[in-house]
Amino acid sequence: MQIQVLGPGDDRVLQKAVSAFRGIQVSDHAPFLTNPATIALAAMDGPEVIGWAWGTRQRHACGYSQVQLYEIEVSPQHRRRGVGRELLARFLDIVRSEGHRRMWLFTDEANTAAQALYQAAGGEPSLHDDAAFWWQLGNVSPLSRVGG
Repeated sequence: MQIQVLGPGDDRVLQKAVSAFRGIQVSDHAPFLTNPATIALAAMDGPEVIGWAWGTRQRHACGYSQVQLYEIEVSPQHRRRGVGRELLARFLDIVRSEGHRRMWLFTDEANTAAQALYQAAGGEPSLHDDAAFWWQLGNVSPLSRVGG
């Protein structure tokens, strides 16, 4: 398995992921792949996309940058083999290397496997939402943690 960071020109790989995990065809992936806010990864087994993760960089009103991990998914036949863990680790590596202060996501309250993965990777359940997780990545004062 290889984790590929997607960028301009990776339309074919992204389309494989969108087809596999969303079941749709997109005519032009350039706006997504060239958007500087986009972070997108594909887990590859040879030419096959077996997982993906994507999210967006955001500027918080309090002046720091954060990232929302919008989606992480692994094909059913490749689950419980470390694919999701590798996608999440690589995503976090990118976010940390760029100096973002926080990363966050929402998940389904019933998805205990995902919640266990997020907690094992250092995510903290939100104090305000049962289905949200936060990663505190930079120097965060106690006051700035309110609401996170």
